[in-house]
Amino acid sequence: MTIDLYQPPLRYGSAYDELSSDGVTPRTHWAHLMDSLEEIGPDELGRRWSRAERRIRENGITYNIYDDPLGANRPWKIDILPFLIPAKEWRHIEAGIIQRAQLLNLILQDLYGSQSLVASGHLPAELLYANPAFLRPLVGVKVPAQSYLHMLAVDLARSPDGQWWVMADRTQAPSGSGYALENRTIVSDVLPEVFRTSNVLRLAPFFRAQREALINLTQSSNPRIVLLTPGPHNETYFEHSYIARYLGFTLVEGADLTVRDRCVFLKTVNGLEKIDVILRRVDDSFCDPLELRGDSLLGVPGLVDAVVAGNVKVANALGSGLIESAAVMPFLPGLSKLLLGKNLKLPSVATWWCGQPYALDWVLNHLDSVVVKPAFPARGIEPVFGADISQDEKQRIADQLRARPCEYVAQEQVALSTAPVWEDGHIISRSIVLRAYVLNTGNGWVAIPGGLTRVAESEGSVVSMQRGGHSKDVWVLWDSPVDTFSLLRPRNAPLELSRGERAVPSSVADNVFWLGRYVERSENIARIVRSILTRIRQADPLEFRCLLRLHRCLDSQFSKLPKTKKARRPTPAVFEKELVGVLTDSNRPDSLVCTLAELSRVGGNVRERLSADMNYLIVQLRDSIPVEQIPPFLELPAMLTASLELLSAFSGMERENIIRGSGWLFMSIGRRLERAVYLTRQLREITAPLAEEEWSFLEYLLEVDDSSMTYRTRYYTTLQPLAVLDVLMADETNPRSLSFQLKHLADLYQQLPRHLSDDLQAMQMALAMLRSFNLQEMRYPSSSATTSSTATPVSSEGITNLQRFLGDLEGLLLSWSNNVSHRYFSHARTLPITISQ
Repeated sequence: MTIDLYQPPLRYGSAYDELSSDGVTPRTHWAHLMDSLEEIGPDELGRRWSRAERRIRENGITYNIYDDPLGANRPWKIDILPFLIPAKEWRHIEAGIIQRAQLLNLILQDLYGSQSLVASGHLPAELLYANPAFLRPLVGVKVPAQSYLHMLAVDLARSPDGQWWVMADRTQAPSGSGYALENRTIVSDVLPEVFRTSNVLRLAPFFRAQREALINLTQSSNPRIVLLTPGPHNETYFEHSYIARYLGFTLVEGADLTVRDRCVFLKTVNGLEKIDVILRRVDDSFCDPLELRGDSLLGVPGLVDAVVAGNVKVANALGSGLIESAAVMPFLPGLSKLLLGKNLKLPSVATWWCGQPYALDWVLNHLDSVVVKPAFPARGIEPVFGADISQDEKQRIADQLRARPCEYVAQEQVALSTAPVWEDGHIISRSIVLRAYVLNTGNGWVAIPGGLTRVAESEGSVVSMQRGGHSKDVWVLWDSPVDTFSLLRPRNAPLELSRGERAVPSSVADNVFWLGRYVERSENIARIVRSILTRIRQADPLEFRCLLRLHRCLDSQFSKLPKTKKARRPTPAVFEKELVGVLTDSNRPDSLVCTLAELSRVGGNVRERLSADMNYLIVQLRDSIPVEQIPPFLELPAMLTASLELLSAFSGMERENIIRGSGWLFMSIGRRLERAVYLTRQLREITAPLAEEEWSFLEYLLEVDDSSMTYRTRYYTTLQPLAVLDVLMADETNPRSLSFQLKHLADLYQQLPRHLSDDLQAMQMALAMLRSFNLQEMRYPSSSATTSSTATPVSSEGITNLQRFLGDLEGLLLSWSNNVSHRYFSHARTLPITISQ
């Protein structure tokens, strides 16, 4: 199989081939794997990999690629073949990255302390004071366990002679360890027999040590630890969610946390919970918009103050991104001798900081063989590969280097080693970079055995996950017995049964609340517009007037139709254009396409808490209304019917598939609240009141509220306003009636923790007042009774009072919604609400 399928590297003849020294015979530590693959055979490998890919999709393992339409749903790309490292080689790598972590930590301690390295000239002052990553508010602040680095990631590459070199250090929020763990789970499941017989070092002891290290940062017997993520749009959001679950921590965003009295609290639906430790995946400058970057929406206002007060521990420590710069690398050999008294065991790839005159001259004379990078990553400048640019471009780069030399570094362009990759039934060769991880346990440093191998997308391309690359599992083949500990419970181990619900973060409750509201809002828009579309081209002037009245139930602030009563009635062509805009105008916030986009956004924010089927439905809903290729007008009703079918499927899943916890309560409250708001608007159109010749409008409302059959079984085809009001307003057995919504809102709200008795009473009072209207005793004013000069006018006081009540009720519902948001989501002060008697 090796001889038949393996294609050795061709483009870089001098690159180190990890698999074979001659392109034919595997190296000693690869022989067992290749023999095992030959026994399994390409057909069986293909079947196993198909199962693994299905598992990746089902588990929602993703890596978001920025500026890519598929970014938010891009499946994680992993290679079936692991990258192998023998024990002797791993011991050398491990010793080198641990030494590097110790050195970088000492440098950070000095730069945020006495700054003697700068004063003595061992480190240029420009690399400290001109670096945007230098956080001055953190100078002199104590860090947990006297370590700025809870975890360090080191990117390693092998040169053609087999030597490992350090290409980059990730010091502020290292990513990838969770993907390494998921890779191990998948690959060991695809190749179980090979994994069992290869004596591979396990990853679980590393993560056990990480959890214990974070717990030991605080003196609390039951510390509250959270993982701070930038949110679902971050490229590695899946990893954040996965690591949080694996370690047993709560995943939070900046909006989930608040600082009160120089302490950090987690906002939950049960109230504020004090936080002891934050494991952060947010870059330094974004962590506090008050002290650091003012335009950040990802951080926690006041976090720096809480850190300075010592009331919360942050790992990695704020400010650790200061040395996440290649510009530091040329000075590390000297600093290692100064601070550790030893030479670096793992050297850095050749690097020149252009702030030194001799280094600048060398770089200008050798642009063809270097990669030019920003000295400070925060500048956001893309690397430039000198060998791949034109002469004019080289001149432009040279001018930039001369103008601002301190802002640039250059590194030797390394011919990366290549490793075997399984692709379309063949084993081919691709360039790789190994990312290794070191953890400070508080009692010493430990390295994850292996790490994450990143693979170039194509032969000779740059190794970058954002540019389409993928990853490998890393197997360290040990030469003695391995620790088989796992944080995952064995399948046959007894479990302690539990039905308790963990505290729900406020942001989660906020998102599911609005998910419910947007689902209901989308359904209402679709039903109203579909009802109009099916009638508009056959409507006579009177029916056309009723359709305009139905359109008013949308209560659109962005309608293009005339808004004054004296304005001339729009033509059918103008009305049709308005309806198309209500559906497909992406620049109109109240359009159906924008509402579905918001539904998709809030659903994506909590996708790890929804079933795969619900997430699938949300994606389908987002795409159900086209924007660029709008169907012909006569096909729009069918398009809306398809969208309504998806919304109905979502409603069924919400009722049947979600456990009745806090999340479901907020989603259901959101749905009932939104439906109640729209019903009040629709019922007010009936209480306007209607002339008899406009009573066909009642049929439209019954259709919109899916109550036509209910009405017909009671009243046949006789349409009367009071009877329609009874079905849509007062009938508590009708799930589409207003009284049904108010009753369930009160019942659902009462189940929430910390609910306010005043708000509950306000909703119950509104329901009681609604029930107090006796429709049987009301007389609906008719046009004949009110226009005749001789007849006695029929009293419409009851209808007028009902209309006034419905207007007050809509205001109450909106105020009540604000109080729910203040109480449970933002934890702000609520305002007293009531409804007029």
